[in-house]
Amino acid sequence: MKHTIIIISFFSILALPHVHAATGKEPQRGRLSITQIQVRNTGDSIELSFKCAPDLLNVRKKERIMVTPVISDGINQAKFPPFVIAGKKVKAPFILPYDATMKYEDWMKGSVLTFESSVKLCAKQAMLTTATVDGRILQDPDVEIVEITEADKEVEPVLTTAEKLSQDYGFLAHISTRPEFNEENRDKSVSILFKLGSSALLTDYEDNDRNLDLLVNAINQINNSSDSRIANILIAGYASPEGAVSLNSTFAERRACALKEYLMQNTQVATNSFETINGGVDWPGLYHMVNESDMADKETVLRIIDSIPVKGNKERKSRIGELMRLKGGIPYQYMQKYFFPKLRSSTCIKVFYENINNK
Repeated sequence: MKHTIIIISFFSILALPHVHAATGKEPQRGRLSITQIQVRNTGDSIELSFKCAPDLLNVRKKERIMVTPVISDGINQAKFPPFVIAGKKVKAPFILPYDATMKYEDWMKGSVLTFESSVKLCAKQAMLTTATVDGRILQDPDVEIVEITEADKEVEPVLTTAEKLSQDYGFLAHISTRPEFNEENRDKSVSILFKLGSSALLTDYEDNDRNLDLLVNAINQINNSSDSRIANILIAGYASPEGAVSLNSTFAERRACALKEYLMQNTQVATNSFETINGGVDWPGLYHMVNESDMADKETVLRIIDSIPVKGNKERKSRIGELMRLKGGIPYQYMQKYFFPKLRSSTCIKVFYENINNK
């Protein structure tokens, strides 16, 4: 336990009572000003700190003023290390910071702080004088001792199976956080990819096997637990821009249903817990891929996707038509090779869970 007591802001020590030969009066020589005194009891130690400044007009060059801080209870006493002011080294401005520590003993509680001083001039040393700081130090305030029991200790919350899994898998979320569907919901989702012109779910195509196992294992762990269960699964189907718009829409819907059927066969999630969405051609996904790439004519491609209508008219070509004509089709061929295959997917947007008897 640490207690800090600021004892006093300023006081002076008259170090040497020097008698003037002619007048018999005692001028004040060797006066020191000590300020900002602090005494701290830190466990088994006592710390003392203050700042000391001599009266420069009354310190002779050959004088050595030695001051020793002392604490006493009237019977016992203990001395801190002394400090010395050498007159020949004192130049304005001169402030000596003091900081020392000694071992704490029980008798020191409620003790008094004093400063013993002496002055040595050539071969002569003046008598010892003492300045006492008003008030007792190291007086502990009343402290209420509180016994901490096991029941009072802060208990870490116990996570359910679903909550633990959601820390590792971004596609898992509590049902209370379920948002309306939008493209931003696809963040950290799991995508199952399909071949061009197909809605058949192939486990050995691309990374489908790994991603399907990831979904199934997470869903089954939650449903097989006693503290959480699956509440809702949101699946969206998408297509790439090749081919007719109506046909792409059909593929997008069928791909979402294909993933739903697979999960129903490999988990215990009820049919009414699924929600499928027809995402159509995945233009937002393509825009994101192009924006994150360093492909040629990137800015022009982004402008076409962002501003040209999907369906053309007499005055204007369609979006896909403009992309196919751009720079002789070179940017389109690049996207067709590297981006389009990733757009033909059924994407599990989110798997929402709820906790059971979560206290």
